[in-house]
Amino acid sequence: MHTSNALSLAISVALTVCSFAASAQSQSTQPQKTLDTLIVTGTRVSDRTVAESESPIDIITEQSLQATGATDIATALGKLLPSLNFPRPAISDGNDAARPATLRGLSPDAVLVLVDGKRYHTSSLINYNPYVGRGSAPADLNSLPMSAIARIEVLRDGASAQYGSDAIAGVVNIVLKHGADAGSNSVSINGGIMDKGDGEQNGIDGSVGLPFGGSGGDTAPGWVRLSWNYQNTMSTNRGENTNRATTVPGTPNPGGVPYQRHGDPASTFYQGLAAFGYAFSPNLELYGHLSMSRREVTSNGYYRAADNTARNVQAIYPNGFLPQIYNPTNDRSAVLGLKGSTESEWNWDVSATYGKNDMNFNILNSINTNLYYTTGSSPTNFNSGGFETEQGTINLDVNKSFDWGLAYPVNVAFGAEHRQDRYQITAGSPESYFFDPNTINPDDGAPYPGGAQVFSGLEPTVAGKFGRHSNAVYANLEADITDKLSGGIAGRYENYSDAGSTRSGKLSARYAFSDTFSLRGTISNGFRAPSLAQQNYASVVTLIQDGELVQVGTYRTSDPVAVALGAQPLSPEKSTNYGLGGVWQPTANFTSSLDLYQIRIWDQILYSDQLQLAQPIGQVAAVQFFVNGATSRTRGVDWINSYLADLGSYGKLNLSASANYNKTTILELSNPNFGRASQGLLTDATPRTKYMAAADWTLGGFALNFNATRYGSIKRISDPPDGSQDQTYDARWLLNLAASQTWNAFTFTVGADNLTNQYPTKAQLTTAYDDRAGGLQYSSLSPFGFNGRYWYGRVTYRF
Repeated sequence: MHTSNALSLAISVALTVCSFAASAQSQSTQPQKTLDTLIVTGTRVSDRTVAESESPIDIITEQSLQATGATDIATALGKLLPSLNFPRPAISDGNDAARPATLRGLSPDAVLVLVDGKRYHTSSLINYNPYVGRGSAPADLNSLPMSAIARIEVLRDGASAQYGSDAIAGVVNIVLKHGADAGSNSVSINGGIMDKGDGEQNGIDGSVGLPFGGSGGDTAPGWVRLSWNYQNTMSTNRGENTNRATTVPGTPNPGGVPYQRHGDPASTFYQGLAAFGYAFSPNLELYGHLSMSRREVTSNGYYRAADNTARNVQAIYPNGFLPQIYNPTNDRSAVLGLKGSTESEWNWDVSATYGKNDMNFNILNSINTNLYYTTGSSPTNFNSGGFETEQGTINLDVNKSFDWGLAYPVNVAFGAEHRQDRYQITAGSPESYFFDPNTINPDDGAPYPGGAQVFSGLEPTVAGKFGRHSNAVYANLEADITDKLSGGIAGRYENYSDAGSTRSGKLSARYAFSDTFSLRGTISNGFRAPSLAQQNYASVVTLIQDGELVQVGTYRTSDPVAVALGAQPLSPEKSTNYGLGGVWQPTANFTSSLDLYQIRIWDQILYSDQLQLAQPIGQVAAVQFFVNGATSRTRGVDWINSYLADLGSYGKLNLSASANYNKTTILELSNPNFGRASQGLLTDATPRTKYMAAADWTLGGFALNFNATRYGSIKRISDPPDGSQDQTYDARWLLNLAASQTWNAFTFTVGADNLTNQYPTKAQLTTAYDDRAGGLQYSSLSPFGFNGRYWYGRVTYRF
């Protein structure tokens, strides 16, 4: 087994130092209590705490993020929150590089992502494969360095009336580290490897704050904080030797070479973020941040057999070939704002936000057989084009507290927003999409498939730039009406240049029956405007259908081909959200909360089924497009418990247990082009239950972290109405264990994820999408992936 220097250093030093647990002088790594933490998400009041919130909200501290051992945000949140899942699909083209996270079982783009309270831009890539989140283009949580984060606030409630489009399932607000306080700086190295010896990972991250202006030091009016992350990860493979490779006499996978690879892609991350602030006076502050990231991912497609004359040229690939996609993704964002207060105690904040994401498709180890047999040659590497999104936002937010004769002042907030969105498709090189229908394969009498295999080049006919703008105004009132009763009301009007106008509102209340028990509830309606990607994405890709590779074309809803098949212009999704919950805190050390919810969505934007063409259009045998296809209802419950025990000379023990139950039902299908398998992705592909239990024990500088997560069963629904190809994937318990020792300024950590080496149920041979004959023994629907046990180590220096 071959491991990185970073991993070896982390593990060896940590094991040596852990023996000093009882005597080391150091700070505890026990996560701070969050019930009294001030929140900034879901409220415009500056002194609202988690306990006083009228909506359920989770506070994920920096310590909690680090304790997961994860090196990216979405993976860490999936380990900490029962209502959030982060599956790891494979052979999903660009979605290997930008995986979606889901909240409360809804589409990934039903979650609004904020950074320091400012809207974060979305990814440029549409998830077009038959996996969780199909048809969505959400924000990429993993484009920011985790070392830059002070905490994450997850609002589990509809919030369109407060923040606008997308906040149907909730809001994820990433709060960055601010200031240049001594002791807040850190540098870490990490390394890890899968139990099977692949997936080797190593990286370095850190965060450093520097004061500037004035006389410097702690009294300096300005600060800048630099955070970074570098992470390199090798690929994993849990594929079987595909049976298609044995059809060539004398080449039954010689030497056991895995012709089909199925697992995580190889990737390299470069991330940097600079946050800054400057106080001109106690009542006037300049603030902002700049971030840049680059992700380079190489993923695999489906193996092409040597004797497949339509897709392989044996003179170039005598044993067949495995095409690959190299996706370089660049992400940039910037925020610049000025905030202050007047003598009459009006608080104001004006800001400008910019975000951009682009992803290119470079195809490796492939061929265009049509080009080869037309011209006598073909490249094996191609530039197939790419996608790009841009977003610019200007915000004005104002609030003030008024004495209206109630028990406490009433906070009045209002504001306005202007946003510009742009989406671009860039065509690939001519070789990547070349197709001559007159070049016929004599074996089957059909034209040779054109385009770079695995991802055919984007043609000039689909390339273009698309844009829109929107304007919004909002108002919000919040008050502690009595010592026991608090409430809020919010409203928002928003107008899109391409999708019309919409109005949303929210009512919320909380009543404290005693110092230990309170009830809270919310009622709201929301919306999500169709993204520019959903309205304008078009491409031709290779997908597997009934065990065969086929060319599938996605057409815009305005394209005559799609219109002839029933496509119509997309309209915004509309939603209602009802929440009712209670918080019980019988002692200072124990808290329990239970929240019930129902979310109903009308005109849900879906990716249609593959509609087979009686006569292929060029090489395209099936067509897809986006539709307002369904009305759905999601009902569920979140149960969160925590207990902090002071064991005296034996340290402290933090115990937690949580659970989520979630069920989505399709109430009405308004479009016939959404079959049984596609419906199953909405209703059965995400676990209905997720249970979590954790124990964090600290003694001096030693910390032991244990957590267990049970992912409920999921079901792959296939199109045959008799259910003969359906498969249920059983529930699994995953155990994670980590030990840390802090010694002076250093913290050494070793850990294991999936300690008992659990894998999902293997796919059965008859399952249409996970055909074992194709070498895919595990389903990409698995909510925890299929890599097995992972060992890791980490060394952190704080100064």
